[in-house]
Amino acid sequence: MRWNYRFVVVTQTIPPTHSDSQQRSDSPTKLWRDPWTIACIVVAIILTAIVVWPIIDAGRAALDLVWRPSGDWAVLTMRVEDVGRQTPLVGPYSRFGWNHPGPLMYWLLAIPYHLFGDKPEAILTAAATLNAFTVAALSAIAWRRGKLPLVALTMGASAILLHAMGPAMIRDPWNPFITLLPLALTVFLVWSVIEGDHWMWPPLAFVASFELQSHIGYLPMLAMLGLALMVITWRRNAFSDLLPHSPKQRWWVLGISLAVLVGCWLPVAVDQVAGTGNLGAITHYFLSPGDSPAGFGTALHVAADQLKFPAAPWLGRSEVAGLDGALLGSGLASFVLPVLAMAASLWLAIRRRAFAAMRFQLVVLAAAIGGLIATARVIGPLFDWVVRWWWVIASLWWLSIAWVLWSALWSILESRSLQRIATGALSVVATVVTLTATGPIIDAASSTQPPSPSTGIVLNGFLQQTLDALRGSGPLLVVTTGSVRGDYGDALRLQLEREGIQVVAEANMISHLGPERSESHRTPVGTLWIVSADEIAQFKADPEMTELGGWDPLTPQQRAQFFVDEALLQDQLIAAGRVDLAEALTNGTGGVDTEANGLDGVDPLLVLRVETLRRKGDPVAVFLGPPRSS
Repeated sequence: MRWNYRFVVVTQTIPPTHSDSQQRSDSPTKLWRDPWTIACIVVAIILTAIVVWPIIDAGRAALDLVWRPSGDWAVLTMRVEDVGRQTPLVGPYSRFGWNHPGPLMYWLLAIPYHLFGDKPEAILTAAATLNAFTVAALSAIAWRRGKLPLVALTMGASAILLHAMGPAMIRDPWNPFITLLPLALTVFLVWSVIEGDHWMWPPLAFVASFELQSHIGYLPMLAMLGLALMVITWRRNAFSDLLPHSPKQRWWVLGISLAVLVGCWLPVAVDQVAGTGNLGAITHYFLSPGDSPAGFGTALHVAADQLKFPAAPWLGRSEVAGLDGALLGSGLASFVLPVLAMAASLWLAIRRRAFAAMRFQLVVLAAAIGGLIATARVIGPLFDWVVRWWWVIASLWWLSIAWVLWSALWSILESRSLQRIATGALSVVATVVTLTATGPIIDAASSTQPPSPSTGIVLNGFLQQTLDALRGSGPLLVVTTGSVRGDYGDALRLQLEREGIQVVAEANMISHLGPERSESHRTPVGTLWIVSADEIAQFKADPEMTELGGWDPLTPQQRAQFFVDEALLQDQLIAAGRVDLAEALTNGTGGVDTEANGLDGVDPLLVLRVETLRRKGDPVAVFLGPPRSS
């Protein structure tokens, strides 16, 4: 009898917690006939729609704008328009002279860009479209992994994150921003694969390829996610569960995943072998000694500031930056709460046997470690946009903790038959959070300006005259000189190409505009000069130059008086021994208004008059000259 009692105890099974199993019905028909299941699906769809709608609305509002993209956005639009004509094989340009690895960002943006009218404003709508699909996919995986409770928590966290991003960022196609939400999707896909969702391998291969091709800075995070996948699977002794047990299904999963990888990376390989050799340039850059990176000390302070709760940037708090614009971060004491919360929830997950939730936390921890490494390796100042991935990591950090708490409570709720009441309450709270967070985004969508709107004001001053004068000509080498920013050059290049006037890239602009625009592929018939400030007079005096148009914030009378005052002030500054300030008046640098006052022989009223007019902007003019080798 005693032996039989022991046998019963040994063979008794402990039911898995909610987080480790999916509630399944014996029949799909019964599942769809269950009113509770149908209600949960409807609520999950509503929550997802609440979060997706402000993204769609921001994209819709962009189509009502009149926008002249400049700088990076002009180059990005030009490269998206190249898809299907002189299709890019590399990604966005880097400030270090190479391109990010691959063209998936351009290719994906091109689809909605063409659908929404092939106009510059459509590039913003295209970015919003990709982000809307990403949030929908995130919700679908959350449903797969935790049904309505995880959808509610995930959509609540996503809504808060979108609130911090605002309409401008959620429709911005710039690669530091368009890659943010896909990072969260990548984390969910890795977790889902670990949990045995075999058909998540192909989308994981695609989304991870998109991230890496669009921004090489994500490499440490993707590498750590891959390492987490392997280590967690090894510890569970579950490598066989990563693929279907059925040989037929296994080959289908492997074949489709391999096809996705080949399709994503074939253009990169073609460019390396028969194109610019960009992948080799990236490798050479990172293996060569260069400027010192930020380092782990700085990275830890930035991470501490991003992860702290509740005063965190992803929750809407403004980030603290120094005079140079670089993030200052927080003291390491800010790590105490997030680290203790993560450690305590890991302990709770183990104690309550919420192992799937624990594995989600481990995947998020791997992404955070990767983010720390990526931050430490940044060259140059840590501007907020450079390490914006911390907003996503911080959001996932606290989401994973919340999911452990819910999973740990689930068995208690089940034992008291309170799971439906608790799920309903959680859904109500999530609905309130999502509506509160997304409402301001919708309200601000129509009034939110596109990136760098001021450049368009200047461009409009000379664009039409320039296009009319150049229609039917080309190719042209476009060069900016004087105090005028290179943004104007990029903006004009885009507008010229949209009018069918080919542009030629200078040698240092080939990575920006593509090798197809290099002088080895296009021979310029003339040089288009964008000139500003005092250099305009020099170009007007050159008989080889033809002025096509211009813009001036001052009236002709104001400009004439400004030249007189500027010359007088220069003389006074030189007499006072400040040649540097005299030069600053003509080269566009600052310091005159603050350093000239108080100098012997310098009239403060003259300084005020000159600086007031100078702040309105330098005049800009466009000249056509003979061909010039870059």
